[in-house]
Parts: sequence; structure tokens; C-alpha cells
Amino acid sequence: MTKIQRPKSISIITIIAIVLVLLAFPMLFMPSIKKMGDFVPLILGVIITLQFISLIGIWHMKKWGVLLFIIIFCARVVTFIFLDIYTFRFYFNIFYSLLFLFFFIAHYRKMDSNL
Repeated sequence: MTKIQRPKSISIITIIAIVLVLLAFPMLFMPSIKKMGDFVPLILGVIITLQFISLIGIWHMKKWGVLLFIIIFCARVVTFIFLDIYTFRFYFNIFYSLLFLFFFIAHYRKMDSNL
């Protein structure tokens, strides 16, 4: 089995994305999020966790990582719209996710389809 060489752009963008996901984790413990409902921190926690998992898949050059990133991006946008969270974080998440998706999709053909 041959090892796929990871491009430097994917390495840099994945590291930045992992840092941004880790910075989003404390959002789960904000009082304003807890006031929205009992299951809101749970839903946001699942979204953040799956986004982190997708980035690990992208780091290892797996196609499922990109597909999971796209699914979680859509789920995050829909969740923020239903929760009526239109803050700077919402628009910043959309901006950097679309920017990162551009690079991930550009290298999608080079990625491994196996688990």
C-alpha cells in the first residue's frame, strides 16, 4: 500500500482548521448557549466533534474526511439558523469553511478512498 504524500497547503490549512475547532469548543459552556435549551450544547458538541474527526481524516488524506466536512458544514449552518445565532462567529465560520473547502476539493482526487 502506497502512502499518499500530503501537500503543504493541506497541512497548513488543516492545522489552522483544527485550532479553530478547538477554539470553538469552549462555546459549549457559555451561559447563552445553555439558556437556549437542554440539548443545544449536546448538538453543538456533536457538530464540533464530527468536524474535528473530519479534519483528522483530511490530515490523513482520506476522501471521507472531505465528505464529512461538507456534511458537518451544512449541519452547522442549518443549526445556527434554527438557533437564530447570527453573530460574527456564524459568518466567520461560513467564510473560513468555504475557503478551506476550496483547498480540500482541489486535492480531493489525490486522496485515498479507503478507510
